[in-house]
Amino acid sequence: MPEIDLEAALAAVDEHFDTFVTELQELCRLRSRRQEPEQMSATADFLKASVERWGGTAEVIAWEKSHPYVLAEVGGGERRLLHFNHYDVEVEPTGDASEWISPPYAAEIHDGRLYARGVADDKGALMSRVHAAAAWQLSGQEPPVTSRYILEGKQWLHSPGLGSFVAVHADRLAADAALWENSWCDGEGRPLLKLGEKGVLYLRLTSTTLTRELTSQNTVLLPSATTRLSAALASLLNPDGSCAVTGFADDARVPTDAERALLEKMPFDGAFLKKRAGIDAFRGDLDDTEAAVAIRTVPTLTVTGVEGGDLADDVTLGVPATATAKIEIRLVPGQDPERVLAAVRDHLAAAGFEDVAVDVMAVSHPHHTDHTDPFVALVAETARTAYGAEPLVEPYTQWIGNQGVLAGLPIVGVGVSRADAGIDGPNEHIRLEDYRTGIKHVVAIMAAMAVRA
Repeated sequence: MPEIDLEAALAAVDEHFDTFVTELQELCRLRSRRQEPEQMSATADFLKASVERWGGTAEVIAWEKSHPYVLAEVGGGERRLLHFNHYDVEVEPTGDASEWISPPYAAEIHDGRLYARGVADDKGALMSRVHAAAAWQLSGQEPPVTSRYILEGKQWLHSPGLGSFVAVHADRLAADAALWENSWCDGEGRPLLKLGEKGVLYLRLTSTTLTRELTSQNTVLLPSATTRLSAALASLLNPDGSCAVTGFADDARVPTDAERALLEKMPFDGAFLKKRAGIDAFRGDLDDTEAAVAIRTVPTLTVTGVEGGDLADDVTLGVPATATAKIEIRLVPGQDPERVLAAVRDHLAAAGFEDVAVDVMAVSHPHHTDHTDPFVALVAETARTAYGAEPLVEPYTQWIGNQGVLAGLPIVGVGVSRADAGIDGPNEHIRLEDYRTGIKHVVAIMAAMAVRA
């Protein structure tokens, strides 16, 4: 193996940092919203050109139920590091666009911060991985590891095409470890290393009681779909909001004592969340430490929307014939979506609601990386040097995603933003110095991977 000059690669980050930031701004000016296919394709083409610019190879691949994927590689050492990122910028909800200090796709820099929709989630993290590989080339060295990239443009939030894409291109995605799309630093500048994601089981429940709506003078005689569905929904939840489905959490993985101790160290600003939600206390009156653990380890069932009958702003007379509801189930590691789906169906049937139709809208499997895995230790060790701070290791997260498609790989989420980056609201941004540090962290990870057995 050629001698690795890490300091030269880190110096290249500083020397070419303005070029890296300019390229990130160019990417952020592309309005890669899932509703705008032309912009999504233009963004995929931009990313292909970027990887090629820095000495790699890339291919834009059209795929079912997706905007184009970009599959790329920057060749280097024998060990392979996979980078998973997405280039779409939609978030739910987006907040009030009128509150932005500059247009969301202008990618302007103010007081050392780059403001743009999607810069924190996920374009900054994405480009930091490309620029990390570029730094090795710019320092006159072959990268110490081979970097492989899967860059996703989701057409829907749950990435329905991802599983088939990964299966077909498994040979080009094979790797020794993976860096997942995103993470951030807390208010004290400590990097957060994310080791898992929740899965999701998204359902639509439909009650149909009549062939057509009829006047409500017949209420005493006719079954109402809204009444029927409301009762079915009520059966799924306990009065305190917890899930009442029998066996719902039977296969949920119980955190070890060591994992619980790590979770209890997670910063959690309960006062901020309460203020934002307009409440005085959390369910169960949990304190911040308890909330930090619960939000990551407890599977949940949420009725996210209900529709039925005539909702016109007027006095209307009718017995609803059809009513629907959407249900989001967040799965924790250990839970199997098919088993949970069967439990929901069985529960409804046992409660007398076998007539309520249950359709699956989206599904993904939860994933968990053991915090004692050597790759986690490597990422943590390099983070200590890069950030000058002790990293926070998060063995469970509250986020839903698709890490399950890469089951078998150690996966760590790292990023270039902070907890106050405004990802789900106006003025999304990253600090330029955090971007510099994030690139250097990935450069160091590459060097460490090459020399570790």
